[in-house]
Amino acid sequence: MPGMQMQGSQGMSGMQNMTPFQKDTMAAMDKMNKAMMDGMMDSDPGMAWMKSMAAHHQGAIDMSEIVLKHTKDADVTREARKTAQQNEKDLKELHAKIRKEDKKS
Repeated sequence: MPGMQMQGSQGMSGMQNMTPFQKDTMAAMDKMNKAMMDGMMDSDPGMAWMKSMAAHHQGAIDMSEIVLKHTKDADVTREARKTAQQNEKDLKELHAKIRKEDKKS
């Protein structure tokens, strides 16, 4: 997978040269990717997609919060807040649909 290759090519020296923003973002992306892969393991394609997308939206929220900690750029701050708000809304909707589907099982 392309993401795995990049991570492997960075090695330990690549991690040492990362900025705090890059380290925080890499950790958030690793968390998101694991959760997305876990979600895809659901045997129902619809549930697998919803669980994976929920992880994707959570990742967008996490990365938005990270950039808010690290930037002073007003345009970036505005976009990060907008992105976080939209993804929080979408995440709530997905969680409600997942709970509804879980009750059917």
